[in-house]
Amino acid sequence: MKKKITPKTILTNLDAIITGTTLTLCVILVNLNVVFRYFLKSPIKWTDEVVTSLFVWTVFMGSAYAHRKHSHLGVDIVVNLIHGKARKVIEFAVSFLTILVLVLLTYISCQYVYNLIYSRGVLKMTLTDTLRIPKWYTGIAVPLGFGLSLIYQVYFFLRDQLHLIKTKDAPEEKSENDQEGGAY
Repeated sequence: MKKKITPKTILTNLDAIITGTTLTLCVILVNLNVVFRYFLKSPIKWTDEVVTSLFVWTVFMGSAYAHRKHSHLGVDIVVNLIHGKARKVIEFAVSFLTILVLVLLTYISCQYVYNLIYSRGVLKMTLTDTLRIPKWYTGIAVPLGFGLSLIYQVYFFLRDQLHLIKTKDAPEEKSENDQEGGAY
């Protein structure tokens, strides 16, 4: 049975949709430019700039999507050797530190975008070289990606560590023999 596409499913998966769309456009534009450059001897000048911007969006939205799906790489060899209360303490500390790092990265990336828009408090947008569009169109992907990851991490922290959020699909407690490795 096919899932019905609703506005809720689109909004819920917006990070994945943006990632897939921008990556697809990157591939199409790069291949199109190869054809124009090598076969027609007339490269499309603006493709490098557009592909770079699309790739930034792909990376940061894809990072948020990977965070939501618990698909980031993690080195958990030591954590997997520890069981019981010590493991829970380590998982709590790692989750909390992840939130702190994401808060810092979101804040710094917001400052970066602000500086692309304002210069010394005056509206003076930095423009791209070829298309002359504001650079913040690309740069805004950075705080959006970190911000989404932060929202996901806070949600997971409240659900899994503090048990303040109850969900149908929340992971159940596993026995020590049933534990599986995962990313933090």
